[in-house]
Amino acid sequence: MTKKRYNANMDNEKKLGARRWAAFVLVGLIGQVAWAIENNYINLWVYSQSHNSDHITWMTIASAVVATLTTFFMGALSDRLGKRKVFIAAGYSIWGITVFLFGVMSLTNMKNLTGGDIGKAVLLVGIMNVVVDCVMTFFGSTGNDACFNAFVTDETNPKNRPFVESVLSIMPLLAMAMMLGIGLILGVPENSLSPEEAAPRWFIFFLVFGALTTAVGIIAFFLLPKDKAIPNREEAYLRHMAKGFTPKSVKSNPLFYIALLAFLFFNIAVDSFMPYIMVYIQDMPTMGGNGFILAMAAIMGTASLIVLGIGAFMEKIGKFKVLYPAIGLMIAGSICFYFLGSDFGLVILSGALLMTGYLLGTAALGAEIRDRTPKDDAGAYQAVRMVFVVMIPMILGSSISSAFFTKTKTTTYGHGADAYTIVEKAPDRVMFLVTLVAAALALLPVIWLHVKSRQIAKKLPQVSQESQE
Repeated sequence: MTKKRYNANMDNEKKLGARRWAAFVLVGLIGQVAWAIENNYINLWVYSQSHNSDHITWMTIASAVVATLTTFFMGALSDRLGKRKVFIAAGYSIWGITVFLFGVMSLTNMKNLTGGDIGKAVLLVGIMNVVVDCVMTFFGSTGNDACFNAFVTDETNPKNRPFVESVLSIMPLLAMAMMLGIGLILGVPENSLSPEEAAPRWFIFFLVFGALTTAVGIIAFFLLPKDKAIPNREEAYLRHMAKGFTPKSVKSNPLFYIALLAFLFFNIAVDSFMPYIMVYIQDMPTMGGNGFILAMAAIMGTASLIVLGIGAFMEKIGKFKVLYPAIGLMIAGSICFYFLGSDFGLVILSGALLMTGYLLGTAALGAEIRDRTPKDDAGAYQAVRMVFVVMIPMILGSSISSAFFTKTKTTTYGHGADAYTIVEKAPDRVMFLVTLVAAALALLPVIWLHVKSRQIAKKLPQVSQESQE
């Protein structure tokens, strides 16, 4: 008989405690800072140096593939070794170094490499930033996607998980608030600057946040509690790694896979706008001066307060009673962005609706997936989560939106013999129609999941009703 490697009932009797909460908040927040840089601010950085939204799409797709493959291998390896702590701490420590490297991939440096050929330099900006992004994603996915997510699953239970998920779900916005604050001090992003003028400010920006990520990685060696996962060497590494993709796993854990399907469509909606929205808002004529910073701060502050307030009671309200309105808010925000124009107040309203729906939906679906993740193999099943929740949505969402971008303009930088011209391809509002359609489609698997979970709950009286509603 196989020895059971994980006792969830023991966890239900324990409170999380200050040390675990400190780990969730500190490691979770700084991980989201690094991811927010990778998912949002690097997009602004590359756009400031190349003025081509295609480079954003390249990075989004490449990052999604690398993140999934990394989680696939490293999540299963962490299960096999019974180690989360060392992968989290080491991954974060090196992750910070890779964040700093972005500041070196400027248009000025690429022009030096190409002998001053502006066309080749702009192309090289895209290529080199994609390469650095892939290296960054490997260490980030090892520390965060594969092992921190498994660590949270190991350390929580269905009773406390909804609130933990709600706290973690606002981390992306808090991370963006940190970046906006530091960026405001350093003068980035500032779209009125030429690529050469912007690059030194961005260099300092990446240095600051790279050092912060590395510092938290070092702290994690001492902060994280002893690993709870027990080494799993009962089956071959490759077989364990692929466990989540077998028909047997689907049959044994139907709710897990239906939840993944719901999250897939929901995140296609998210990734249709998320890689481009900061560039889109920054380019609006009403966002001059500090308008962009103020608008983003208002959007994020409003969404964070709403999500944190609702998240504290999600386990009592019920995940599905939060999820349906979340999708409705996403749809409403998309409609507002597409039809209401660029008035400053309307941008804040549209953004607050969109971001609140995104965060509430992410918290509810994230808690549902953690509840349904097989506890003995949490690391291996992170790879399945990454395929459905990250890779496919990032590839489809960003590619579909980008395919409809037609907005271009020509800008000349420099003077005299040093002048050069860049033809800019910018995001436009059509991406919000893609978001609207994908969010509406997400309702179908959500309804299926809701009905199926109720059917299973009736057959298993010991399953708490609060985890099904």
